[in-house]
Amino acid sequence: MKKSRRQQANRKRGRARRQRRAALTAFCVALALAILALSAYVGWWYINRSRVQGDARRYADLYEGRDNALTVTVTAIPTAEPAPEVTPEPTAAPAPETTAEPTAEPTPEPTAVVTAEATAVITASPTAAPTAEPTVVITEAPTPVVTDAPTPEPTEAPTPEPTATPAPFGADMPLVEDELIPTPGADTRVYALPTAPPAQPGFSKLLAVNPETVGFLEIDGMLSLPVVQRENDNGFYLSHSFEGAEAQEGTLFMDGLNRLVPEDDCLLVYGHNMKNRTMFGKLDQFEDLAYLRQHSVIHFDTLYENRSYVAFAAFTASMEPGNRRYFDVRQFIFDDVEFDKFVLKLQSRSMFKIPVDVRYGDRLLLLVTCDYTNAEGRFILALRQVRSDETEAGVWAQAMQASIK
Repeated sequence: MKKSRRQQANRKRGRARRQRRAALTAFCVALALAILALSAYVGWWYINRSRVQGDARRYADLYEGRDNALTVTVTAIPTAEPAPEVTPEPTAAPAPETTAEPTAEPTPEPTAVVTAEATAVITASPTAAPTAEPTVVITEAPTPVVTDAPTPEPTEAPTPEPTATPAPFGADMPLVEDELIPTPGADTRVYALPTAPPAQPGFSKLLAVNPETVGFLEIDGMLSLPVVQRENDNGFYLSHSFEGAEAQEGTLFMDGLNRLVPEDDCLLVYGHNMKNRTMFGKLDQFEDLAYLRQHSVIHFDTLYENRSYVAFAAFTASMEPGNRRYFDVRQFIFDDVEFDKFVLKLQSRSMFKIPVDVRYGDRLLLLVTCDYTNAEGRFILALRQVRSDETEAGVWAQAMQASIK
């Protein structure tokens, strides 16, 4: 009896040991799988971040604005290469016109008109056709050259009669019939209004990669990235890279309703709040007062103008209508009253009091990214253009006086 009890106890202990070993083995396997998965995620995270950062450096190298644009203008002046390009165009244009007219003069044979009673042959040069007194050359002939009377009559009859037929239609018809102005040729440029000016040369390489490029955004120590826009579409560049490939980080893009020609009063630029700190993943650093003070001036160059902006408000909001923190950020054109109201809303929402004045006529720029503290949350950095009578150092000194409300 005692032996059987001992055996049962040993079996129980054996089962317990096996269960513990199995549990320990399962735990080790699970831990190893978790470590492998975490390692794979971390590796992918760093690889993806390095890829995005590499693309960003490559795109920044393609942009030849600001400092590079200055070197281009300086080197272009002494070479004087544009001059020969402009001068041959006006000289080449009149050349075919003047040479075409004299070539028609030596062949006036079909224009000879001779009456039956005259003993002279009268020839008129074609160049005298539009003038009232044509140049006439009269040569006497020993024998009269007579042509049939019906030949001159049909040539003269059609010319006056078509002009007389539209008379019953009214006095405006002569203006319609005046066809002396030639129709535009293949070289004629017809512009629609308003017409976009030519893009700055510094964007040529970026436009070659993506024709939907509209600008380039630079925040010191944070990012240097191109900005694109697909008209009336805010969805495509949420999931596509600058080169059009599918990418979770997307691209910085301007609101599809914004217009640069004529330019709206407020431009909106969106970007993903990436956890790997790419795109607008570092934009929330402007929620720190010390960072905002040091980086209050940014640069946003469009296809047509290079600009500097200074921050005057920073806050989080909800894009969900009905939410108490809802803010309608998509506003583009204002009159003076609407502009003042919009700026007051931005400043009242701001987590900082920034002593930078904003008045009607200033161009506004809003940088928008995701915020996870609100329903459909967004972090919004509001800036206004540095005016022509201001300096970056001057507005930066004003923003340095910012304080927490």
